[in-house]
Amino acid sequence: MLLQRLVEYRSPDSEDESSRSYSRTRTVRWQLDLSPDGKMAELVDLADPSEKATKFGKAIRVPNGGRTSGIAPAIGADDAQYVLGWCDAKSKPDRVAKAHKAFVELSRRWLREHPDDHAAQAVVAFYDQGDPPSPRDGDKWSSKDLVIIAVGGNEVTDSDSLWSVWKSVVEERKSGSGARSGFCLVCGKRKPLLDRMPQALPKALVPRAEQEIALISANKRIHTYDHVEGLAGSPICVDCGQAAVANLHAILSDERSTFTYERQRTRLAWWVTRDADSDTIRLLDERPDRIGEYLHSLATGRQRRKPSGANFCSVTISGNVARLMVHQWLDMPLEQAEDNVAAWFRDHKIMPRGQDRPAGYPIWLLVTCSGQWVPDNSPRGGRYIPMWDKAADRPDDLAHLLLQSGLHRNALPPHLLAHVVRRVRADLHLDGPRAALLRVALTRMPGRSGGEPAAVLDETQDHPAYLYGRIFATLESLQTRAYGQKNLPNATFFHRYFSGAVANPRVAIVQGIQLMPAWLKKLDSAARETGGSPEQRVLAEKAARAARRYRSAFKELYDRLQAPPAPLNDAESQSWFVMGYFHQQAHDSQAARSALSWGEPTTAPGNDTTTIEGTNQQ
Repeated sequence: MLLQRLVEYRSPDSEDESSRSYSRTRTVRWQLDLSPDGKMAELVDLADPSEKATKFGKAIRVPNGGRTSGIAPAIGADDAQYVLGWCDAKSKPDRVAKAHKAFVELSRRWLREHPDDHAAQAVVAFYDQGDPPSPRDGDKWSSKDLVIIAVGGNEVTDSDSLWSVWKSVVEERKSGSGARSGFCLVCGKRKPLLDRMPQALPKALVPRAEQEIALISANKRIHTYDHVEGLAGSPICVDCGQAAVANLHAILSDERSTFTYERQRTRLAWWVTRDADSDTIRLLDERPDRIGEYLHSLATGRQRRKPSGANFCSVTISGNVARLMVHQWLDMPLEQAEDNVAAWFRDHKIMPRGQDRPAGYPIWLLVTCSGQWVPDNSPRGGRYIPMWDKAADRPDDLAHLLLQSGLHRNALPPHLLAHVVRRVRADLHLDGPRAALLRVALTRMPGRSGGEPAAVLDETQDHPAYLYGRIFATLESLQTRAYGQKNLPNATFFHRYFSGAVANPRVAIVQGIQLMPAWLKKLDSAARETGGSPEQRVLAEKAARAARRYRSAFKELYDRLQAPPAPLNDAESQSWFVMGYFHQQAHDSQAARSALSWGEPTTAPGNDTTTIEGTNQQ
């Protein structure tokens, strides 16, 4: 089914590429300019170090049919060893001579099959003279530099006859020495069959690939079920083989149709059948503000969809040396996939501190926030280590897990909870993205013992760990209100006890109860300072109101505990503690901006930020 969907795919520029079978855009270093009569006019170096796009040469679509260890020339453009016979210190002179001879012979075939083509005439006339140019002194070059031939200023790859010959050459090579016909497994028609796939995927498009990647490979008997070499056990016709590779290459080359992240071991490519598209699927990697608009449209009922009858397809891949590894293949109705994405955002949206409505986050931000947080003096207070940094401590399969959960509603493994909780404790940092990642991991955890965590503070949730987290946040807030943000001690209640409280809240809560009278005494003292100016009386009233509310809030939470605080020995319980702590902080932050403020707005928890340094997303 994967190959069938790839063959059916039509890219936006498929019309332009239909006559350019077995081609690829590559960086060309040299251009051999010939006159119409075949005399060499100039050898032009296309590399321009002053421009990033042309630092190593010019990007040009050239013939490409994949090449193994054997000699297999392209036509009109190829390595310098093929086109000009250049041999560097790493190459074998005998092999280079054979490669050059094969390229010349293929050029002569072009002329034999199209004797009226002026470009073919000029190329053959040039080689008949037997004097190809040598490397110039002072130039840096190698035998594998790509060279293209131009006649009269026009690249020979503009000739339709060249591509006609090239198509025949590749199909002859890939069909093997004993060309065979049969029924194709992809299209079901009787056609000439391939012995090998006609093209390979560039290793730059496939994570962990060490060489160009074959879509289907069976070059050893041990690789097949019936111990035959080539594709005899998987009959694929020439047309389907070429279309499948070319279309997968086009999808992987389109940033709008792929999800890929640095130091993650897989890449997900997706497309929609019937020439349809989906902005909803693309939201998985959009900016947080656009996700917020989408969530608001869902909440207000403004999001409407018309049935399209199209299917959503996605394939998750990685490379193993020169072979393609398919980790997961999805093919489902587009409406179902979009419903899964909507459920993904519902399951992880969270009320951030400093905002008035729940927010959702893109996959890249959820992956980023799973890494190490480094404090600094910036307005954000720190940054996440970039994805490319080995010290980031991110699971290398996290993007794959999150994408599959978002697209297919897959469960998330318990080790994700344990990793995020460990990073929160080690970094002493919790923000909206991390809380969202914890929430969705807890919601989609198989065998979860409690109910689903809410996006906002859940006043009805009686999970002991959730209540422990809320109590800790209340005690931390009380200390901040009592001292004021600028007069807090260097080692605050949070910095002294939070990391340990996640696993064993008993010590922190007991210490908080012992310190609580002193903090309340500060508020009571401020409440008695009613003399003086009207401003002082207002501050005194605020302090009195805050003291009453903290006493009431703490008593209400502590009375709901069914037993004394106990250790939290598993990642699920520890996650509930962190969720309760974050929800209470977000609730306090929202209350501080409303008429129900507990005190001065400046004492509310800080706002969350979704701008993460070290990523290429905006």
